[in-house]
Amino acid sequence: MTSCKHKNLFSVVLIAILITAIPLTTENVVFNKKLKMISKLPSLELNRIHAYQANPKLPIKADSNSSLRILHFGDSHIQAGFLTGEVRRLLANFLNDSLVSMGYAFPYNIAGTNSPVDYSFSVTGSWAFSKIVGSDTDISAGLSGMVMETYDNNTSISISTKNAKRSDKLFDEVTFFVNVGEIEVNVDCAGGTIVNQSKYHVTIKLTNAVSELSVSFNCNNQNQKPLRVSGLLLVNSLSKLIYSSAGLNGADVKSYLKAGEFENQLRLIDPHIVIVSLGTNDAYHPLFDSADFSNNLAILIDKIELVLPNATVLLTIPGDHLVSKTSPNLKLLQVKDAIFDLAIKKSCCVWDFHSIMGGEGSIRLWNSIGLTAPDYLHFNAKGYQLQGELLFEALTLNDALLNNSYSN
Repeated sequence: MTSCKHKNLFSVVLIAILITAIPLTTENVVFNKKLKMISKLPSLELNRIHAYQANPKLPIKADSNSSLRILHFGDSHIQAGFLTGEVRRLLANFLNDSLVSMGYAFPYNIAGTNSPVDYSFSVTGSWAFSKIVGSDTDISAGLSGMVMETYDNNTSISISTKNAKRSDKLFDEVTFFVNVGEIEVNVDCAGGTIVNQSKYHVTIKLTNAVSELSVSFNCNNQNQKPLRVSGLLLVNSLSKLIYSSAGLNGADVKSYLKAGEFENQLRLIDPHIVIVSLGTNDAYHPLFDSADFSNNLAILIDKIELVLPNATVLLTIPGDHLVSKTSPNLKLLQVKDAIFDLAIKKSCCVWDFHSIMGGEGSIRLWNSIGLTAPDYLHFNAKGYQLQGELLFEALTLNDALLNNSYSN
């Protein structure tokens, strides 16, 4: 047991030496080449995906000519977009796709909370925001766990994507997840035509791919129902990769069961791979109950598999963290066991980031090499980028896929 601890410490020290040698002045800190150099160290040898379904759509192949749709949703580790942004960037390079689509987006910045750096929103009119966290009832939220609504008759939503000088993040199709089936609303977009519509969404096809767009909503609110928007989908029709990312600070598994538009958004996005990154807030709750957690996660998986019977569902194990910056969270091991047990029962896949980090107490080592936030719960941008590197490697390497290989 002692020699194992020394091995893990030696691994992390070597990681620290290599990582600190990387210049930090570049726009995107890239660990990939360094990771390949140290990939044979014990802790990183655990970077693999455990597959419990017969034919998972993994590993991802670089020579595929068909488009790939991935949806990754979860909690605060996902909301800011550092982790998922790195996976999206690396997968786009891997697939030789210079026209990668942003996929799902939500006006987090208008709601006064942290947002991915890839896009920003502005609005006219008076909007109110609700979220699934802390809600006692279902609300009309989707993947972001939030919904915005207004009673104003004339409003607009504008979006701007970053890196517009390059062709990535440009979009020529935008879908608003909006309740057009409940109220009378005219959707107007210069340079765009409505090509698809249901009572849950409106899809607009643009003449040219753009990085900025403004859409007006002119409503007849005689029935006194608000206009509700629960997200957008930004797509470039020439993309090989659509990597949708959505998360909510404080979200646990049970809160996502209150997202009334969850299934409708899943159905429209229609991803080949669904990555679920939840469990941190469940384990952190003082009244955590492993049976309740398992039951709620089973319901969530059933919702996904009912809508997307042919998709690969990949469950990620939360990373190590401390409670109140002092003590390891022993409930994480119960979360881990529950996720693996359900993956076997529900034929899902698992990425065990907790073990890849180094297991219990490893957050201190990650902190010592400058990869975590001061709360010993979240990572900083570099830490999330490294996590994104590791997930990318697991998604794409043939020898990173193991079948029915888990044991306690």
